[in-house]
Amino acid sequence: MPQSAHLQSIVGMIASILLLLLPFQPLLPVELGLLETIAVVTSAWSVWLLAKNNLFGWWIGLVGTALYGFVFYQAKLYAEVGLQVFYFVTSLQAIYIWLRGGQNQTERPVGYVSRRWMVTAGILAIGSIFALRAFLIAIRGAAPFWDALTTVMSLVAHLYLMGRFVESWYLWITVDVIYVPLYTSRHLYLTSILYGIFCLMAINGLRNFQHIEHEQRLQRVEQ
Repeated sequence: MPQSAHLQSIVGMIASILLLLLPFQPLLPVELGLLETIAVVTSAWSVWLLAKNNLFGWWIGLVGTALYGFVFYQAKLYAEVGLQVFYFVTSLQAIYIWLRGGQNQTERPVGYVSRRWMVTAGILAIGSIFALRAFLIAIRGAAPFWDALTTVMSLVAHLYLMGRFVESWYLWITVDVIYVPLYTSRHLYLTSILYGIFCLMAINGLRNFQHIEHEQRLQRVEQ
């Protein structure tokens, strides 16, 4: 492990322990739930590992996804609950794709989405956003447009990440920027801070995936 990554992991472990102690501190101006805190810690580790192109991030992400399903249900962000169910099931699929999704069931390489699939995904996403918004209004969900927008964009970003596509990180950066004020408006302060950190991780993930794809392309040319 490079020295910088080793230092980051030590800082991350110390920060994780401090975060897990926060719900037990009586002096905090806001109340923090233990489930939300554990979900924050596991989700942060998941994104950090995936940004490093590390398969173990999917396994840790399963824990965070399950916990966030409960947290968002309590916050009445119903689209987000459905999103966590989708994440959980497809994360299992992603593990298989990363391990066996390449040629002859080898590890899948990092790559870019084709223009055809990008256009198709864009059309389906726009239609899905307005359909989901109408549904959320009908069930009296909070912030229906922003909930629908972030849900659909997250779905597309997740599918792209399952395929190890560089474009997934562009979408995650955009979604994370929107999530910060959305979760603050629902009093999920810790989660709001987490998505600010996610945004920085996504920027790192984008740079890392771009570098890996470039290296893999050079190796193919040399062969």
